Amino acid sequence: MDRRQFMRNSAALTAAAAAPMGALAQETFPARTIRVVVPFAPGGTTDVFARLFTQHFTKFLGVPVIVDNKAGAGGLLGATEVHKAAADGYTLAFQSPTSGVTGPLTRRVPPFDPVKGFSHISILGITPIVLAVSTQSGITSLRDLVAKARSTPGGLSFATGGTGGGPHLSAELFRTRAGGFEAVHVPYKGAAPAVQDLIGGRVAYMTDTFTPLLPLHKEGRIKIISVFGAARAEIAPDVPTAKEEGFDVVTRIANYLCAPPGTPAARLEVLSQAARKVMALDEVKERLRTQAYVPVTDSTPASATRFIADEVALWAPVIRGAGIALE
Repeated sequence: MDRRQFMRNSAALTAAAAAPMGALAQETFPARTIRVVVPFAPGGTTDVFARLFTQHFTKFLGVPVIVDNKAGAGGLLGATEVHKAAADGYTLAFQSPTSGVTGPLTRRVPPFDPVKGFSHISILGITPIVLAVSTQSGITSLRDLVAKARSTPGGLSFATGGTGGGPHLSAELFRTRAGGFEAVHVPYKGAAPAVQDLIGGRVAYMTDTFTPLLPLHKEGRIKIISVFGAARAEIAPDVPTAKEEGFDVVTRIANYLCAPPGTPAARLEVLSQAARKVMALDEVKERLRTQAYVPVTDSTPASATRFIADEVALWAPVIRGAGIALE
């Protein structure tokens, strides 16, 4: 083989080796099916939101978008799968704080960093945490609750759908910012059994979102006494905020879309633009408002990343203060 032939063969091999990276950069995106991993079982609040979202997301992207439920480890199983997936924009996670923020922060050995472990795309919808009491408790306000807790030996018992989630941490934050009082946390495997014990008076109060609690509040079977939002919720304007009673507690559940770390910025922007269009649809806004969700229509990869960083800054000290370190 002469020198010129050798050089031609070497150039061809170099071009072939570089082809995958070049193809990724030049390929029209998206060009095939996108998989959205929901880290929870079908039928829950996050899953219902995800299916509503993807139904319209596929129209704006022009390719099929499928929901893949990967439940387990409190949402960390599915989230970790996406964290480790190829950074090409075709595998995404539809996150909640439990799977993307508080979940890893409450683990003794975090499976990923909530901020750096993903390429964030868009915050999609936000709903506040609320506090409800048993009708048998005689409590009508947060001030009543604090006074009764301080006068009850051992404190009051409160329910959540599980240890380390947004509702549990919101209750811990409230206790801290109320000046401290004793309380006994009773974690359940989901909101449904917790609500039943709240109705029955076996626990004094419960923190969660409006979704499982508002219908029972309207029926008079429990009483929502506070919303941990920056303002009263349109869906329940009679319920005061914690700030109105003098407690600096603003917490929320935010569902958001993210991709594996290192996903090209151009692809993130394509996905984010489509997400903003979905969240601007009147149909989507109305469906979400019935569940007390506030749609986010202007989120970008940069603002979504800042939002998640702010959530970490809020919850990390609460988790440390509560001594939560799960295996």
